[in-house]
Amino acid sequence: MPVIDLPLKRVNELLGKQLSLEELEEYCLQLGADIDDKREDGVKVEYNPNRPDFSSVPGFVRALKGIMNIETGLPNYPLKKGSLKVKVEKTVEPLRPFIQCAVVRNVHLTKESIAELMNTQETIHWVVGRDRKKVSIGIHDMRDITPPFRYYGEKADSHAFIPLGEESRKMTPKEICEEHPKGIKYAHLVNKDGSVPFLVDSKGGVLSFPPIINGILTLVTEKTKDLFIDVTGTDEQAVKNALEILTSSFAEEGYQVEQVTVEYPDKKTLITPTFQPSTWYLRPKYLKEVLGLDLTQEELFKNLERSRFGVIKKESTRKKIAVSVPSYRVDILHEVDIVEDVAISYGYHNIEAILDNIHTIGEEHPVIKRQNQCRDIMVGLGFIEVVTYTLVSKEWQYTKMRTKGTPVELLNPVSKEYNIVRDSLLPSLINTLKQNKPYTLPQRIFDIGDVVRINDAYETKTSREVFLSGATIHSKADFVEVKAIIEAIFRGLGINNYTLESASHPSFFEGRCAKILVDKEPVGVFGEIHPEVLNNFELENPVAAFEIELEKLFPKL
Repeated sequence: MPVIDLPLKRVNELLGKQLSLEELEEYCLQLGADIDDKREDGVKVEYNPNRPDFSSVPGFVRALKGIMNIETGLPNYPLKKGSLKVKVEKTVEPLRPFIQCAVVRNVHLTKESIAELMNTQETIHWVVGRDRKKVSIGIHDMRDITPPFRYYGEKADSHAFIPLGEESRKMTPKEICEEHPKGIKYAHLVNKDGSVPFLVDSKGGVLSFPPIINGILTLVTEKTKDLFIDVTGTDEQAVKNALEILTSSFAEEGYQVEQVTVEYPDKKTLITPTFQPSTWYLRPKYLKEVLGLDLTQEELFKNLERSRFGVIKKESTRKKIAVSVPSYRVDILHEVDIVEDVAISYGYHNIEAILDNIHTIGEEHPVIKRQNQCRDIMVGLGFIEVVTYTLVSKEWQYTKMRTKGTPVELLNPVSKEYNIVRDSLLPSLINTLKQNKPYTLPQRIFDIGDVVRINDAYETKTSREVFLSGATIHSKADFVEVKAIIEAIFRGLGINNYTLESASHPSFFEGRCAKILVDKEPVGVFGEIHPEVLNNFELENPVAAFEIELEKLFPKL
């Protein structure tokens, strides 16, 4: 979740009103932003990624002004048409084809505001740009650059320039991708052995090598007065969204935003940004169905305007209200999103809780009932429940367990520790025993949870199933002990028509492993864990374990 720092002094300056720290906390919570950290001079708040307009302090304060009734309705930002042009060449089309730009005049920057701006930039990179893959932003000091600007494709081993982070050394894009920290981090987004995107001025000075890094020529400092902003990417709508969010934040502070003309090789011309609101329609009847609020039209208008929406009264009727949504609200995708904003403005704490007029009584789902029944049995047998992660490591799910499989794999895992969705609980239990090595024996643990398996019969190509798994570790853990546990579990579940047969399983000791069958259908396996598995998990005592596919047992209970 993205986090923004809200210094109390800065917030109050933008509000034009003095809030206490406690009042600021309350308003943040009303906006759905959780307090991440609290200091004497401000707070850090965590907000939902669907609100990228909260990525800057002015953007967040803009929303505060609405719910505090300081400023309501659609923000009206003055937009000046500028003369600056960016010419896009066909060579960049296969690389990173879209660019939109803006100029911000007469800014007043400090070390703190520059740091704040860079944080906003990186947050938009992550939330809107998918870590620069779809969108990247360049922010430049205009003092030493001469328009018009040129956006084109260039060979990665040519056109050396001094990138940010270097004092005097000129580097080619290829060298940047191989040696510069930012280049190494984002090299996968460009072809360092082919052509890369370039943004240069009329004299050939490099503004940016997107999406990697800017040139030192346009370094932003406290002396910067005018900013040039470029947003490039592979998704035109995402590029537009990022520019509208960032420039509206500058406009909220009172800076003059100037439009830039972007000329494409196919004769298409864009003038950006636009600050053009979109029109949506809200049905009061639908709002009542969702929230249970029977608001008058006047109350509804008021709450929409407190959410910083505009109300087009001449197009509104009793059955539907025309709502003008600002361009920076890129999260509005459905009528229900506007309903949510009305609820925030009205205040969730002001919505009366009432019991639904229904003729049935809620109860536990049958599957949950069965799971709880199994929990009671396991606790009665002296086991302690553990809750393990659904995402696991492919290495210890298979390699360390001496098995193979075709799991659901994550395309972009955060780490190798969590790169697949588990299709068995047992490896997680063995790994838990490894983590518990410092503690005394015996240890008896179990887990009841979901596993996911590839299954082409379903629309999602996967099926979710409930498993029960348990393990016991001590110096005398053996097949006889775990067999007695299995018998006790099935006796507790009231299932008598089961049989046990000798089985072979890579994770279990040969000759000390059996499978469980109910009506001749395999439903589980148990036995002594193989010595090689114990060695892989650095366990020094015998382990007896089992795994039961509860989903197959439920119809028989």
